[in-house]
Amino acid sequence: MKKIAVIGSGAGGLITSSKLAKDLSKEIKNGEVSIMLFDKKREQEFQPGYLEVAFRGTDPAKIRRPMKKLVSEGVKIVHDNCEKVDLPNRYLKTEGSSEKIDFDYIIISTGSSPDYDQVPGLRDANMDFHTDAYNSSLIYQQVLKIKSGRIVVGIGGLPYKCPPSPNESAFMLDEHFRKAGIRDKVEITYITPFTRIYSADSINEVIAPMYKDRSIESVTAFNTDSVDASKKEITSLEGETMKYDYLFLTPPHKPAEFLKNTELSDEDGWVKVDKRNLHITDYDNGFAIGDTTNIPISKAGVEAHLEGIVVANNIIAEIKGTEKRYKFTGRTQCSMETGFHKATFVVGTYDTPVQKITPSTFNYMEKKVMEKIYWGSLHGHYEWLFKYHFKKDYFEN
Repeated sequence: MKKIAVIGSGAGGLITSSKLAKDLSKEIKNGEVSIMLFDKKREQEFQPGYLEVAFRGTDPAKIRRPMKKLVSEGVKIVHDNCEKVDLPNRYLKTEGSSEKIDFDYIIISTGSSPDYDQVPGLRDANMDFHTDAYNSSLIYQQVLKIKSGRIVVGIGGLPYKCPPSPNESAFMLDEHFRKAGIRDKVEITYITPFTRIYSADSINEVIAPMYKDRSIESVTAFNTDSVDASKKEITSLEGETMKYDYLFLTPPHKPAEFLKNTELSDEDGWVKVDKRNLHITDYDNGFAIGDTTNIPISKAGVEAHLEGIVVANNIIAEIKGTEKRYKFTGRTQCSMETGFHKATFVVGTYDTPVQKITPSTFNYMEKKVMEKIYWGSLHGHYEWLFKYHFKKDYFEN
């Protein structure tokens, strides 16, 4: 029997395990293949929805689903976190058991999480819409109370997931206070460690004039070093200080703890993979996808999705004995809401630069459609649609 282990039940882990279970259903029924999914979580949240919860008051329950409804038939879920992966000897161990669990193939999709230890004082001062739906709902209650003052939004450290989200928070706050009729009493300042408002020049050309038109101040090359919640003051690595009344920073992110200081990872704990076939270092049976890799591209759900399809296809091909192999193109497509029912997209690949896309209502509608089909996409129900939409960038033969 070929044993496949998937570590992490986020979008990447669920999409990959679903694809494997669907295409290997016959082998699973015949006892030739088994798929085990490891994660302690009992629920899954639609993370892009945190912005809607934090700045528009969406009910957190609307972006949350029980895990038992998301795991596809043919996949056995083990509600425990992985503690160790031994690739040379092909076994893993979980936090709650001393048992060694053997595998023939392993896919690590453990994502990333906020790392407040990097920025002293940030946790106490920050209104964080990147952790979970509950914390995001608390933010909205605070936003409703703001009647005046200086708001500082932006990037609190690198790396972080969902690249457009800090910009989206600035645009959504601007929209909120304009609709409330108090925008003239609220100052919004956007800070970023990059030398421009958005790292990709083509997108920066689109949104920089919008910042000016909406009176959103931008401070570039500002690397947040520490925050003093009592003084309401941010200090940068460059020695600058900035006052605020309300702080909404995207915190730096970190990989899963069990990956740090292992042969699988780089010095920061991100799993070392080949950017095309997603193999971990030199191991043909080990893969990593999504935020947890060291690939120098954005940490976003679409990458996890497309990488997962590539990995699943290659494992399926090997098990079935076919010669066809697939490669990840580096395709990204992150939506960026710019307020008032308009959005743009950050679209690019390894071989093509990020496109310049003007915000539009149509793009906003496409973003909303993607939100609607998200839960079904975890089961692979809309692969035909994604394949049509991404075309040659879906994967490379």
